[in-house]
Amino acid sequence: MLKFIKRRAPEVPAGNALPPALDLSGAQRVLVIAPHPDDETLGCGGTLAQLAPFAEISVLLVTNGDGAGDLPEGASDTRKAEMAEALKLLGVNRPITCFDEPDGAFTDTPAYRKRLAALLEQVKPNWVFMPWLLDSHSDHSRIARASCDVLARAKGVDKVLFYEIWTPVPATHVVDITATALVKRQALLCHRTVLPHGNYVDASFGLAQYRAIYVPSREARFAEVFTVRSAADCAKAA
Repeated sequence: MLKFIKRRAPEVPAGNALPPALDLSGAQRVLVIAPHPDDETLGCGGTLAQLAPFAEISVLLVTNGDGAGDLPEGASDTRKAEMAEALKLLGVNRPITCFDEPDGAFTDTPAYRKRLAALLEQVKPNWVFMPWLLDSHSDHSRIARASCDVLARAKGVDKVLFYEIWTPVPATHVVDITATALVKRQALLCHRTVLPHGNYVDASFGLAQYRAIYVPSREARFAEVFTVRSAADCAKAA
């Protein structure tokens, strides 16, 4: 007589834990790497507004922001002024560093890496914000990968925080930006040149509303999330 063999039911893998709140108190000197004007506000504007009262925040604009020919003549200078206006609203008053790489056609070169290394030596950040390695915009992903290789050799960088623009990040940490959502919206509205070309405000705040699910407080309405890595491991984040 055949014996019935009891098979163990396959174990259901445990769900991923929700990302914890990012402890902002560790930020002392912050560098934000923004491929284009508006990325700094879209990706981490609410968080920057919370850091500004106690941290030194520097911003690098990597490309010239001219829209690769899709924007009116003079757009580069106009967008840089709009970026400065937006940052001022967020509480960031230090001059923007501009590398003026070609918009829409960033290429990783020894010259870019050398300039970034020099800026890191000058600013000495312990936190660096940048776009996600797998962002759908080619400038964003190329700049992130080139920058990670430089950061891996930099001294003093404790955290690399990848923000989301075109592609959601696998969130490891969350920041409740409910208290700074209004100023983030006002900062986004400063980027007047590009706003007619996409529904950036609603898209950004729709994502921020969804991300607020990660915040335990029922009062949370908006949040930003990041993938946080060490400088040594940031290039492995993908």
